[in-house]
Amino acid sequence: MRNQVNGRCEVPAEPRHYTNNEAPLGQLDSWFSGSTGPRVAIVRGAPGSGRTTLANVWMQRRRQNYPDGQFFVRLASGPDGPERERAALRELLLAVGHGPGEIPDSLDGRASWWRSWTDGKRVGLVIDDALTASQVRSLLPGSGDSAVLVTEAGRLSGLLASATATMVDLDPMAEPAARQLLGRLAGAERADADPVAIDQLIAVCEGSTIALCVVGTMLAESDRPIARLADKLRKDERVLRELSKDSSLSVTVVFDAAYERLSEPARAGYQALGVHPGPADVGVDAVAAAIRQPGDDVADALEELARARLVTETGDGRFLMSGLVRRHARTKAIEPEQVVSRFLGHYLGKTVATAMMLNPNRIWHEKLLPALRVSGQDFAAEQWLDAESANLSAAVEEAYRQGQFEQVCQFAIALWPYYEHGGHTGDMVTVGERGIAAAKERGDDLAEAVLGCQLGFAHLQRGAADRAIEVLTRAQQAAIRSGSKEAMATAVESLGLAYLANGDARAEAQLRRNRLLARELTRRQSALACLHLAKAVTPDEARSLLDVAAAGLAGEPYNLTKVDLWRGRKLGDEAALRRVLEQGKPRERGEALVELSEVDSEHARTYLTEALGIFRDRGLTELSVEAEARLARLD
Repeated sequence: MRNQVNGRCEVPAEPRHYTNNEAPLGQLDSWFSGSTGPRVAIVRGAPGSGRTTLANVWMQRRRQNYPDGQFFVRLASGPDGPERERAALRELLLAVGHGPGEIPDSLDGRASWWRSWTDGKRVGLVIDDALTASQVRSLLPGSGDSAVLVTEAGRLSGLLASATATMVDLDPMAEPAARQLLGRLAGAERADADPVAIDQLIAVCEGSTIALCVVGTMLAESDRPIARLADKLRKDERVLRELSKDSSLSVTVVFDAAYERLSEPARAGYQALGVHPGPADVGVDAVAAAIRQPGDDVADALEELARARLVTETGDGRFLMSGLVRRHARTKAIEPEQVVSRFLGHYLGKTVATAMMLNPNRIWHEKLLPALRVSGQDFAAEQWLDAESANLSAAVEEAYRQGQFEQVCQFAIALWPYYEHGGHTGDMVTVGERGIAAAKERGDDLAEAVLGCQLGFAHLQRGAADRAIEVLTRAQQAAIRSGSKEAMATAVESLGLAYLANGDARAEAQLRRNRLLARELTRRQSALACLHLAKAVTPDEARSLLDVAAAGLAGEPYNLTKVDLWRGRKLGDEAALRRVLEQGKPRERGEALVELSEVDSEHARTYLTEALGIFRDRGLTELSVEAEARLARLD
């Protein structure tokens, strides 16, 4: 075997505008200054994060430490299977001086020759885009203080058990570094002159090094205003196309390469996440429903995507795909309409299940969701709704966009218990308005009436009683058109509560009318009518009405908490208010604390301060203002 001249360097040079990554470069310095080697550093990061450049830059900057040569091989391109290692070893053996005709044919023979040549030497080796730990093991040098930097394209954690190895993670490029990179490429003065446009470009790139390099190059090649490029990239459908015009520096090429390495199940999950209607993280069960595969298989596929840094695992069984990757995944989707439809069906089915769990006695579930009754569900309803809230709002919008108006109405009906229990008034308004629009498109007077009552209640929670009265007046008209006694009673009741909140003298008469209507319906509805009438009458009459309400609502903790709240409010019943603190939802607890400040003046400030925190957390502006005013009066 012939010896190669010392100092040979095949590692690509450091880019002129290289920016950031001082922390991972420092990690590499620390790792390779340790005990004898060879030592391995596995560089991990999302596609386009600059893994290869980082490895090359470190090797170039430390080349004096490896005087016997610095080498570079790429594994993800070229022949499949062991042929990749054989081809890479041939390149290395040729580089150190072996003739083509003397290199062994077998993988083991070539690996042995490579170890023999490097034994006792100090070489630096960059292995780019390694897919498996076995690939890397075949290329490791012999004993000696050599450094091996591996950029991870597949799962390489097995190396930790079989080699002296560590992991170095590349985070997305932070805003200051991204700004510095664009300034270096486009010119610092030019970038400083339009900071708003630079901010917009940085936001589009989402910390992707390749995207920032493309944007910087585009700026460097044109003297047009930076804002013009920012406006162009603001259009979602143009981003990938604009960032991929040059195949030698292309976001799409990078993501395509990562996609091609995926297994078929992972590709299916990737495609599904690309067309998922919501912006938040997605559960395994939703993806499984969308691609019609078993949950365990889908979990494995999504974990593969996480290892490839195409998604981020945000919690137990939940995964988030960023905007740039989502745009690419969308281009790969097969039959996207069907996949989106299955996502919507999954979300609607589970939302209906949660509605049945949170409010099993609600009449509108039976009247308006008969085809979607779900049994056998076993999950924590409110926790699931909390996790999926943003996705469910997006699902409503997507269903409306598709003209699936019945689905929109069903979503709005089924989400009501969650929104009402949790005080999610913003979502209640948005979804309620969409639901009413969908009901009108269908000519469904009953759904319009019920959804109008829901929307009116949302406006009441926001302190907009005048707006609530407008909405509820229209809901009452829809109820009359529907011919439904239940809808009419609900509309009359809701309008009475809006009058009450607005200080309108018509409130008591309206709520008495509601009680008469409710008597013709169910015992439960009659009990609710008594609860609401109690709010508008004298304490003496309210006492008996609340007793009737409590008897009729036995077994419904949420409504019994409301009865207790009004016992405290109308009758000064401190024990009832303390039961609300133990059992109530956040809004009711806050309101009970306000009432307790009236009956327990010694601790009034403590009660009001705690109530104010609850109201602010829930975005209950009117109640926050009231609590602040009461606190101010204590001073």
